[in-house]
Amino acid sequence: MKTFAILSALVASVLAAPATSPASPLDQRTFKCPSNDAQPDGKLPKGAISTSLLVPISAKKPNKAYDATEWSKVTPNDFCTIFNLELPVAQTQGKVCNLVFDFPSLLQAPGLFTFFGPGHFTFTGYDINAGAVEGVTTYNNQPAPGPSPPNPPPVMQPGHSYIINSAPCGIPPTIPGSVVVSGALCSKDTTFIFKQSNLICPLGFYVILTDDPNA
Repeated sequence: MKTFAILSALVASVLAAPATSPASPLDQRTFKCPSNDAQPDGKLPKGAISTSLLVPISAKKPNKAYDATEWSKVTPNDFCTIFNLELPVAQTQGKVCNLVFDFPSLLQAPGLFTFFGPGHFTFTGYDINAGAVEGVTTYNNQPAPGPSPPNPPPVMQPGHSYIINSAPCGIPPTIPGSVVVSGALCSKDTTFIFKQSNLICPLGFYVILTDDPNA
């Protein structure tokens, strides 16, 4: 709690600085959010889609069904977290769906994650509309398999923003409402517990829609 209070005080003091004051190197490093090609300024653009459901599964308790959680949990060779995202069909037409993972530094997301390890992760994709169901999905009863990201980042570390997959959304316009896309985040060597958030900088999985030049 003491560490969190110190970080909160630091955040408050920097945000309270006059707008005309020149930014110091610390300010620039701390509050310029990590960016990627779909988020050139590091912020969430209008229409960004956040996770709708997070469900943990455990390799060491493969038949245990967990409730939904606000905190994603990944531990070496045990806990994974399945994330669901609901994509409004109408908004995806003529768009590229960019699945991103925003991973700001601890000062950019104070108190919102714990991270230990070299940062090797796996991303397992599931079939469309076959997302996790709280209290039902288990390690031995995962959603039906689907395509996984072909070239995910080999390492993820704080202070960066990653595009996990980028491809035309390709959702038929005749499908009503929305579709669920989902996947599991696991690791063999890293502990990572985080809360999806957008306090100072975005943290977690988002789908960013960008124009498809071939549409």
